[in-house]
Amino acid sequence: MEHMGMTDNQYKDFVEGIKEDLEELNEYKEAGDNERYDKKYKRLMDRLEKALKR
Repeated sequence: MEHMGMTDNQYKDFVEGIKEDLEELNEYKEAGDNERYDKKYKRLMDRLEKALKR
């Protein structure tokens, strides 16, 4: 089965990467590190937008 033009393994890797990014965002927020939070958030949103354009 394909998801967004990806194989199952590629899709699983994509979702796991998003999960890791969200965990990092939470760590930055808890630490009050707004600069790293903002940078990571922008990269995550760019990644999701690219995936939606597939």
